[in-house]
Amino acid sequence: MSIVDQSLSPRGPSMLLQIVRELDLRPDSVALDVGCGAGSTSFRLATHFGLQVLGVDPSQHNLDAAREARRDLPEEIASRVTFGRGSAIELPVADSSVDLVWCSDRLARVRHLDSAYAEIARVLRPGGRAVIHQVVATPLLAPFEADALFPVLGVVPSSLDPAVTDAAVAASGLVVDASLDIGSEWGEHAEEESGSAGRALLRVSRLQRAPEHYRSAMGEAAYDQVLGDSLWQVYLMLAKLSGRILVLSRR
Repeated sequence: MSIVDQSLSPRGPSMLLQIVRELDLRPDSVALDVGCGAGSTSFRLATHFGLQVLGVDPSQHNLDAAREARRDLPEEIASRVTFGRGSAIELPVADSSVDLVWCSDRLARVRHLDSAYAEIARVLRPGGRAVIHQVVATPLLAPFEADALFPVLGVVPSSLDPAVTDAAVAASGLVVDASLDIGSEWGEHAEEESGSAGRALLRVSRLQRAPEHYRSAMGEAAYDQVLGDSLWQVYLMLAKLSGRILVLSRR
């Protein structure tokens, strides 16, 4: 076996949960899951750490799906999780009321990161922590690639600039306890576990080789969305996009 065919033991998204574990939060601490989607992470935070979790999402469809999924959980878990409408720049909780803010891969579509980080600072209690996973663009991403990809996915270019994030965090008054560059690790982990990155590349190849075939079958908007989602995964593997984790605290 060639050395380049040997795994580098990449970490996967579960490392975020390990970071939360190391924060050693008390059971019944209050957590806010920003951009909760269908609620899977909210349920994990309640299950693994005994937290009281509010999942927040701007999409009613996602909130309905999350509430439906909660019905299938044991009562001891379901009773710890609630869901409500809100966004990263408008969190529906009181000042200084949250022990943990969790936000994973949701800030790329936020236009004003300074407002998002100011909101995180507002809702955290003194001593509270935030665990943020964010995708950033690297110098390997060509301008024409960004121009083609970002509008399709609703991505705000400035929100993928790490300097913009750093400035927003500094302006919020939050303290950076750790900044972890995870690069392509999650993509490598997914490929080694399930082959998902390879499937994304295969989709890109098919979609670009026979665009009219897929446009006629799927429709223009669906074609663009699937191609954009697949390119996003491929660019993460190619280090044109990179994962970054921030662990923040409010003093």
